[in-house]
Parts: sequence; C-alpha cells; structure tokens
Amino acid sequence: MANAVIPLEPPVYLELVTATDAGASEAAARLAAVTAERDRLFTWAIEPDDLDTRAAGLGIEPLCGGGDTGRWRLLGEVERGRPFFIEYDIARAGRVEGWQRAYAKAAHDCAPGRVTYLEVGGDESCLRQWVGEVDVPLRMVGGEPRLAAAGIVTARGEHVLH
Repeated sequence: MANAVIPLEPPVYLELVTATDAGASEAAARLAAVTAERDRLFTWAIEPDDLDTRAAGLGIEPLCGGGDTGRWRLLGEVERGRPFFIEYDIARAGRVEGWQRAYAKAAHDCAPGRVTYLEVGGDESCLRQWVGEVDVPLRMVGGEPRLAAAGIVTARGEHVLH
C-alpha cells in the first residue's frame, strides 16, 4: 500500500491510498478490487472521545496499528461498507501543532477547510447505531453501504469528492 496525506483544516485530513500489490494482504485486495475501474472514495474514519468506551458499547476489541510502534488503535475493519474508529497514541491537542505545520507547508492555493457533509449508502439505522454521534452531517443516499461523496469547503466554495 502507498499513501499520501492532504491536510485540510486541522485536525481533518484526506488520505489517498492505493494498493501497490493486491496480493500483499486481504485489505490490499479489497482496495484494489474497489478501485480497479477508477479512483473513488473508499471509507472514512472517526476519532471518538474514548475508544474503549465505544468498543465496549459495540462489544468488540480495538486492534493496535502502526507496526511495532503501535502508533494507533483501530476499532472495526477498514472496509468500504462502514467507517472505522481510530485513536492515536498522542492526544489530539499534541497533534494539532503538527497538523497546522503540515497545512501551512502544503500552501494550498484555495485554502481547504472542513468536511461539510458525507453522503453514505446503506441502512441508516445500522449506520447510526455503529457511528453514534458525529460532527459532520450525514446524507443517506441508499443503495449499498459505502462512502458516496464528501463535501469540502474551500476559499473558492464547496468542492465535492465522489
């Protein structure tokens, strides 16, 4: 897998990921299959206030990520059908400064800001039970569970990613 991170208004970022070897893992194979025909949105992540409380409520155990360094913990699978939860080993307040530096270094010419909405497919009651309260409006579009679109506000107006 290879990735690039595009800083939006901290603490939000857009991560572009591609499967460089579809045979490397089950996750790489899923991503390669979804993006075989064209680039598209795959999933989204939520940073809850307390991952352990969220895990207990869902009845599942978080998994450590980031290799041997254990830089984050994940709750849920990284899959197209629904978002996953993430908790970093450094508190959000400690990461904001780095995000602000990355945003300034990117020197965007249209100043991207926050995510204004997410269009998601699938069953609304199941999705809302899974995600709980989120800081961004969710627009249900029906059909298969997926992230269908995301609105991002910029200095030039709102842009929509599909």
